[in-house]
Amino acid sequence: MWSYEVAYSVWMPQPPSHAIATAAEQAWAKRELNPVWARQHAQAELSSPLKEVLLAYLNWRTGAYVAAFAQIDVALAELTAPNVWRSRALNIRGGLLMMRLDFGAAHALYTEQLAVAHLCGDQLELAHAKHDLALSLLDLDSVKAVPLLHEALALFEQCNASEQAGVAHLNLGMVYQRCGNPDEAEQHYTLAVQRGQDGYDVLHILALAQLVVLHVQRGQVAAAQVHFGQLEQLPQSQDMEAEVERARASVLLTQELSRVRWAEDRGQWKESGREPPDVLQALDPATLALAMIGQANAWQAQRLTELEASLAQAEAQHAEAERRSITDLLTGLHNRQHLMTEGARRLTEGTIYAPAQAAMIDVDRFKRVNDTHGHATGDAVLREIARLLTSYALPGDLVARYGGEEFVLVRSTGQPSLIPSLEAFRLAVQDHAWTTRPVTVSIGLTVVPGDPLDAALDRADQLMYAAKRAGGNRLRHDLPRDSSRSGSQTNLLYGPERDSVC
Repeated sequence: MWSYEVAYSVWMPQPPSHAIATAAEQAWAKRELNPVWARQHAQAELSSPLKEVLLAYLNWRTGAYVAAFAQIDVALAELTAPNVWRSRALNIRGGLLMMRLDFGAAHALYTEQLAVAHLCGDQLELAHAKHDLALSLLDLDSVKAVPLLHEALALFEQCNASEQAGVAHLNLGMVYQRCGNPDEAEQHYTLAVQRGQDGYDVLHILALAQLVVLHVQRGQVAAAQVHFGQLEQLPQSQDMEAEVERARASVLLTQELSRVRWAEDRGQWKESGREPPDVLQALDPATLALAMIGQANAWQAQRLTELEASLAQAEAQHAEAERRSITDLLTGLHNRQHLMTEGARRLTEGTIYAPAQAAMIDVDRFKRVNDTHGHATGDAVLREIARLLTSYALPGDLVARYGGEEFVLVRSTGQPSLIPSLEAFRLAVQDHAWTTRPVTVSIGLTVVPGDPLDAALDRADQLMYAAKRAGGNRLRHDLPRDSSRSGSQTNLLYGPERDSVC
């Protein structure tokens, strides 16, 4: 099922500036009637994220799916307020996912768009959300989809949105055609054609192509030829979907004309239809049919290749963006933001009988390293500390840079005591062949029987500062005495504070 958005202009709550908002709405309103101007205007006048939304739409409609996915993801990351531009961005990404046949993910985005439209109080956005939500439901729940399409059509009519209403008629026609109601389908296609005649060439092409296909399927060759003649008069569109449908209509009509001529040669053809348009007479019908089928197949193959490349790149970009969002750029460890979410989750899983563990690590007298050798050398020291700490952690441990020269290591419940690992790490730092003055660390380690992250880190921090006050290069912990010997955390209880001193 084909989903299509069209031009409109609405008020945007809290725009970045009046001038930018006005320019953005002007470009958005002309994205169908004059897409070349809209693209040039967006690139010259608009700033992200509004620029990204408009360019994503234009690239989507012209088949540049990789660029469209990248641009709409940038826009959605910045458009967090529930306004019409976020609604538009959600709709565009939903449309891209529909092209990939990812109906479940598209349905979720259209559902969110519906909520945003309600918050905005924008009837046109609400109509768009209902319309495209219905399309995502067609293969899952057509009973709900058809009423939603009619609701969207009614809203488009109320908003005097002529082309959008034409799109709704087009999709309703396709639904009724698929459900075996060709008369109802023809009525909706005809209304869509009328709306497309107002200058919306993409809609016009699609509606005429569907009428050609419908008449061919009903055996009404003369009527199909009339609509195909009208279709051929329309200029080529940059919209890939429209051109694929035009080619499909041409192939089906050509095949039907070949069959008719074969029957006519044998005296079996009774209907007196019009002669085919000149474009079909240029070649033998069978040859033309094969050529058009080959062209349509080539377009479809190209589209599939682009969709697959788009999917692979979008997934890679999403994975990379996700990785970067939780990674400290200097050390490659997890960052504080990830610690606050994932670390909190792991620590709350601890119990008094099987607690988790949290350690705070601080580089001793690190300011002297920066003051003496410079910040570049200080950064190198932090990267080496991070490498050593990771090497002594278990695969399931969460290792993060807390900030500055402070690091945190979280070990989940049911794992061995951290004392041997941290002692080995402390000694490795102490004995490392540093190019600067000797570097050491102070460590505070605490058991966490289900405490919040802040409370656990506060205890670990106090223990770490106690190690510093004792001279540094120490590990202070509140684990039971036998945990360091046995390597087990089973039935750990809070015990007295102890030192492990170099």
